[in-house]
Amino acid sequence: MEPGALDPDERAELQRLRAEVAQYQRQRARRGSRLGRWVGALVLLVIGSVLAGLSVVAVYLRAEVLDTETYVQTVAPLAEDPTVRDALANRLADEIIIRTNVAELANELADRLVDEGAPERLPELVGPVISGLRSFLYNEIYKLLGTPQFQTIWEELNRTAHDALDAVLTGEEGRFVSSSGTTVTLNIGALLSAVKQELVARGFDIVSRVPDVSLSYTLIQSDKLPALRRYTTVLNTVATWLPFVALLVLGAGVLAAPNRRRGIVCATSAIAIVAAALLGALALGRAYYLSHLPAAIQSPDAMAVVIDTALRFLVAALQTLLIAALIGLAAAWLAGPSRPATVVRRAVNLGLDAGAKGLGHAGTWVVTTGRALHAARWAIQTALVLAAIVGLIVAQRPGIAAVLWTTLVLILLLALVELFARAPSQVSG
Repeated sequence: MEPGALDPDERAELQRLRAEVAQYQRQRARRGSRLGRWVGALVLLVIGSVLAGLSVVAVYLRAEVLDTETYVQTVAPLAEDPTVRDALANRLADEIIIRTNVAELANELADRLVDEGAPERLPELVGPVISGLRSFLYNEIYKLLGTPQFQTIWEELNRTAHDALDAVLTGEEGRFVSSSGTTVTLNIGALLSAVKQELVARGFDIVSRVPDVSLSYTLIQSDKLPALRRYTTVLNTVATWLPFVALLVLGAGVLAAPNRRRGIVCATSAIAIVAAALLGALALGRAYYLSHLPAAIQSPDAMAVVIDTALRFLVAALQTLLIAALIGLAAAWLAGPSRPATVVRRAVNLGLDAGAKGLGHAGTWVVTTGRALHAARWAIQTALVLAAIVGLIVAQRPGIAAVLWTTLVLILLLALVELFARAPSQVSG
């Protein structure tokens, strides 16, 4: 043996060590590749989840704010709300008292009567009389605003005034709504004119002295309006395609994940977190705004009703997104290795096998159909899931009930495909 040469045992040991090093390096490379894929997948899933939340807001802005008929349907309940009617009745009653100069006329009459020998304290009665008159006007106007005639006027006013959106977004003037800087006001002069006509028809002739004028009623006053205009313009531009971009990014994130089931878990969890965060942001924003109302807004309670009415469909859409994400998370969990999930899957499989066996005896057509479906069942079931998701995306205002019904129908269709696909093996077995 040459000096320094390895004997067979030493050579074998060297080869074993080299093999171990090579295996370790391959494992480390795989771990690095796996980690890199997870990082990329999580980035895609976070971006996709944020886009999904923004798409809900964007679709709401287009469907609920930019469409005239939908906008009218959104604000129509305000005409029947007691708090809003109270605020409008108070404002209209004040305007009638001011514009008829009834207080000035009453004071002049009282002074004249005192000069002619009436009791000196007569002018002291003017205040209570005016207060009583205002109370009478308030009650009459409040009742009038609750009639179908005035609800129709309210709807027509909002339909014609739908340029409010353009006013809010651009700061321009509309026929009934104007937006300047940080303030949005509604011209309720049409309501005042209608109230005046009704009161005159009931014999309250002094109200005929009220001129037909523009009457500004402050809806919103916030230094956030300029930013809101910019954001709304951008979201309106992307509303059509943003939901589908979000779906594609989320799908790419799931496919990029080394473990698809865990990728779905991460995706649905991220969507749920985004939806919950947006709901929380809306609640906090509402509370902050109502606690910092400017002096120009005379009825905080009415403003709360206006905000809740205007945002109710957005809140419902985000709640729907949250429920849909939780359903997806539950489905991904049921596909996992946990003992409860395994027990549930075993019970479902037993039920499907029994159902497929019974279905197989319905005729040879079942077996033939099952064989045709068996090879493509995963593609068919995946297509059904995607069709359900796309259907909810393109639906007009899908609610939680729509998500639950869609889920139920999807489960039934998936089970039906699975029953047919299993029928041949159950019959032959």
